[in-house]
Amino acid sequence: MKEKFMMMWVLLMLSLAVNSQTWYLVRHAEKVEDGSKDPALTSPGHQRAQQLAAMLSQANITKIYSTDYQRTRQTAAPLSNLLGLEVTLYDPSKLADLAAQLKFSQGNALIVGHSNTTPMLLHLLSGQPSASLDEVNYDNVYQVIRENETYMVNHLKSWPSDATAPVTGFQLVMQRFFEGQLHFDMLFKGEVVGHSTHHFKRQEDVISLEETTTIEAFGIDANIKADVLSTDMSPLNMSMIGQMGGPVDINLKWHEQQVVGHSQMARQPYQAQGRLEINQSLAEGTLERTSAIMLAHLVPVSPTSPLHIKWFNGYDAEQKSVVITHEGTAQITVPAGTFDTYKIKYSGGAPSQLFYVDQEQHKVVKIEVLKSPWEYQLKRYE
Repeated sequence: MKEKFMMMWVLLMLSLAVNSQTWYLVRHAEKVEDGSKDPALTSPGHQRAQQLAAMLSQANITKIYSTDYQRTRQTAAPLSNLLGLEVTLYDPSKLADLAAQLKFSQGNALIVGHSNTTPMLLHLLSGQPSASLDEVNYDNVYQVIRENETYMVNHLKSWPSDATAPVTGFQLVMQRFFEGQLHFDMLFKGEVVGHSTHHFKRQEDVISLEETTTIEAFGIDANIKADVLSTDMSPLNMSMIGQMGGPVDINLKWHEQQVVGHSQMARQPYQAQGRLEINQSLAEGTLERTSAIMLAHLVPVSPTSPLHIKWFNGYDAEQKSVVITHEGTAQITVPAGTFDTYKIKYSGGAPSQLFYVDQEQHKVVKIEVLKSPWEYQLKRYE
């Protein structure tokens, strides 16, 4: 940990040692999950905001910017109070205007934003692609150093980190394995706009998965295949072809903790574009995103024991932290019938999802993509 903070200090001092301008971009700290549109920070969130102020106390900050929400204002407040600076509010829907204002102004600045605005602002300021942010991660600090028209981006971490050490190995609950096909209606704002079929097959120690999704109105017609080990969901391979707002061609193979292959698809404007050649070393126990989602019903999670994992997303070649929790039970009705279910929530990994799993056959009967108008409802199974 000492080495980590020493590196942060060196980078902070480097930004002061040359004739340059430096911006620090952060997402707000941990927020209360109360379902409101304007939640406050939690106690750990306030602690992180204080640590951020200490971290940037010697960074020659002359301006502090925040959106007009409790969680962002409260994140900015400790540094504002420490330095005696007023917080300037900005409109998160006008990031291009903010980027232009920052480039025109002088002095160093802290900009507090959100998981969906910070990557875009980083891209607008630096011109460099940026990784998307998970809903469960709050410790990213992006330092953008501008010298004339040259930009350098450093990825720092605030402390304490909220990222609980991920599980590096667990056993799937194979007694819950459902072998067959699930046919889902895909709903957008309550209306059926497409269909998705999920295939599950087990042969010896390998689970083979296939998902075929068609949503004509959104230009989606894609097929995904993946193989994983039936013991611990260790990935073996994953491929995806078709259309998702543009051509998709993903082909990945795993060799222990190394993933090799390529990924071609449309991405967010702030992310790397075109075909990505992938050859990455992954953290121990890192799963593959599609299979981790399709096998949510096999994950050993209980009401008192959440699970922290990492997965690799072949869409954008990023590793993400995900928290899996048991969210109680519910009786629900979908086109396939009425089911007594237990709920499994995946937080992070963008976007978060809630799975309703049939208590009898342990098949997923409904999926809600949280904070979005999308939903899967089981139509039939075989």
